Formats: sequence, structure tokens, C-alpha cells
Amino acid sequence: MTSESVPITQSPDPNDMDDDVLNVVGLKKYFPVTRGFIRRHTSMVRAVDGLTFSIKSGETLGIVGESGCGKTTASRCIVRSLEPTEGQIWFRTAAGDVVDLAKLSQSQMRPFRRDIQFIFQDPYTSLNPRMTIFEIIAEPLVVNNVGNRREQEDRVSSLLRRVGLAPEYMKRYPHAFSGGQRQRIGIARALALNPRLIVADEPVSALDVSVQAQVLNLMADLQSDLGIAYVFVAHDLRVVRHICHRVVVMYVGRVAEIGNPDDLFRAPKHPYTEALISSLPAIEPSKRKRGTMSLSGEVPNPANPPSGCFFHPRCPYAVEKCRVEAPEVREIEPGRFTSCHRTEELELVGSDD
Repeated sequence: MTSESVPITQSPDPNDMDDDVLNVVGLKKYFPVTRGFIRRHTSMVRAVDGLTFSIKSGETLGIVGESGCGKTTASRCIVRSLEPTEGQIWFRTAAGDVVDLAKLSQSQMRPFRRDIQFIFQDPYTSLNPRMTIFEIIAEPLVVNNVGNRREQEDRVSSLLRRVGLAPEYMKRYPHAFSGGQRQRIGIARALALNPRLIVADEPVSALDVSVQAQVLNLMADLQSDLGIAYVFVAHDLRVVRHICHRVVVMYVGRVAEIGNPDDLFRAPKHPYTEALISSLPAIEPSKRKRGTMSLSGEVPNPANPPSGCFFHPRCPYAVEKCRVEAPEVREIEPGRFTSCHRTEELELVGSDD
């Protein structure tokens, strides 16, 4: 890999990436809608529409929202399994170089895939049933020509121990394992090449609650030991609060709010965040704050979103400005961002659970 083959450059403001592993700026992903025999282009689905965030080494950034909000699409753009329509995806390599992944071809991306790995949502379909556990975990090593057979076996054995499985399991096939064990195998595969960033797309949503806690604690321990950065996609706010250092709340492809999860729970600054929190079942109903909001209506069609603020048709606090003017994402206090016109006026209700 040379500077001629891969455009290694600095981000527009290098100070923005002092300790950042990833800095996403204005990310957009639009899907064309076609109709008829000649596949006439009629509109665009704005799955991700201007997403901006950063993540530091050893940090977990959560991306949450309702189904269809664009969080999975954003995660797949980051790892470049989907081609971004617009925007920048700045990634800092182990050598300190800053690369815009959004500009790279698939062949140019290949050297960086060692540093950016993916954990899939469904542990039952993400593992090849015809491959042994050794073959599944060792595949990244084989593809990248890392080590000989003996060294690969040692590496797989070490990874299995690290994720809480016996090395003897490497000769078995995926059908012999439970969902939680399969997800541990998926985590071991993601760790095989010592990545700097792991993108996890709802990695515990298919698991039982007791198993969820085990897998989340395993991921937290691995992060503490290895300094990995996580992008953690989820729809369960309590899971996000447990594992994430910061949270991006998305609505119809756009950022509604960004902040520390405890701050978001105690004092949300966007009505959509308030609605998500109020929809959670109360652990102690007697402590549920009064005046919590419930959402009405349907999520807008991202191919034909409403004018102004996308949330205004469902927002009980909407005024005329919300209907005609799209709000910008702005910093209202250090590390806290929102895209609501009325943030300073509203006293939204959070949760102490």
C-alpha cells in the first residue's frame, strides 16, 4: 500500500481528530426508487441524510432509533459494504494516517478492513454452517495471509479462550452451539486481526435477556483490555445506556440528539428522545415521572419526508416554524447536540430508572 494507491490525507480540520479513530461528516445514503418496465427513476429514499459524529479510541458510540431510521444503513456505509452517496468517513490508522474511506474503491479499502470489523445481528445466519469454528474464526487470517497453519490454530485457540469458550470447540460446527455461544464466535472472528474499530449491528437483539448481559459484559471487558472503539447499533435504550459512552439518536435518517446516555435519560433535549424514553416499561412504576409523552402517527416515508422538521407531524410541541424550517444540529452545551428549534423553551421529561 502506498500513498499513490490510497489517498491518505488530513481531514479539513486536523484538530477535530486529536484522539478520534473515526470522524463521520455529513454522511448521506440515498436509494433510487424506480417504477415501470423501463425502471424510470421517480424519487429517492433518504435512508441516511447528513449524519455527523466522531468516536475516540476505547469509546463506545451508540446509534439508536426506531426501525427504518437509518442506523443499520449508516453502519454499513462506515464499513463500506454500502457505497455512501455523499459525505466523509475519516479513519485514523494505527500508523496515524487519516484516510477518507468514502473516497476509496473496494480494492483500495481492502487494507483497511483489517482495522474495521463487523459483528452481525443474527448469530444463526452469520456463521457458515458448512465451516468448522476454526475455519470461521481463522478465515480473516487466511484471507490476509497472517501466519501458518500452526500459528492460526494458536490464534483461534487464544481467541476462543478470550470470549469464554473452550479451544476444543474449534473442530465443531455452528449447529452445536446456542445463540449466545454463536455470538461469542462472531466476536472472536471480529477480533482475529486486532481491529481498531468494531461496528456491531444490534449484536444482542436476537438473544435472551440473561445472555444479552453476558455478551455486553464480554464486549466491555474486551474494550477495556484492547482499547477497541465500538459503533453500537441498537433499538433498546437500556442496552445502549449500559454499554455506551455517547449516543446518537436518529429519526428518519437525521440526527435528533447526541449526548451522554445518562444525560439523555435524565433530561432529554429533543421531543423524539423523550418519546423513546417514555415508551420504555418502568422498572419501578411509582417512580415514573408525570407528563411523559407517547407517540402518535406513523414514521414518515423517507422517500417523501415532510417539510421542515421531519418529526413535526408527530410532535406535540410543534409550532409553525417546525413545519416550514428544517432545524440544524447544534451544540447546546459541551458534548450535547440537538436538532430542535424549541430546545431552550421546553422542559422535557426523562427517566430516573
